[in-house]
Amino acid sequence: MKLMETMKTAPLGIPMTVASFGTAASLLAGKKLHTGFGIAWLLLSLWHGLQHQKKMQRDVGKLAELPRRCPSTEKSEMLSPWKQLLASLQVVSFIEGRVRLRSPWFLNNEKLKKQMEEYIVSFTGVTKATINVLTGSLLIEYQPETLRTKPRLASLEKYLAGEAISTK
Repeated sequence: MKLMETMKTAPLGIPMTVASFGTAASLLAGKKLHTGFGIAWLLLSLWHGLQHQKKMQRDVGKLAELPRRCPSTEKSEMLSPWKQLLASLQVVSFIEGRVRLRSPWFLNNEKLKKQMEEYIVSFTGVTKATINVLTGSLLIEYQPETLRTKPRLASLEKYLAGEAISTK
């Protein structure tokens, strides 16, 4: 029983540091020494992980929730990533045929940039969609007459126009 208690509370910071530096330093000293330090570091890391298993499980649980929480909601309501993106959009400007939106989701996100630009251009009447990953803005250019042939897109245009006016 004492061994288990000792294992749960033994400080591992110094041994882990020595093992990690030893692993790096032994790269030139020989394969056996390097392997020995690497195995020691692995075992100490596993031991450290077992000491903090409950905390790590809590942390993993928190991480799993993060991408689904919408910071604008007070109840920690779970939202799909698509709904989160829509909730994060702010209408910066609106001129018939051209609307600029901003979202923190677009900042430094090249993968989302490509996906969103391709998706938005696929809508009837949309001629161009450009995301600036440095500013987090999305510029959509469209042909109003063509877009308005689709009732949902026409109502979206009215909504965006109203949002742009109300934010000034």
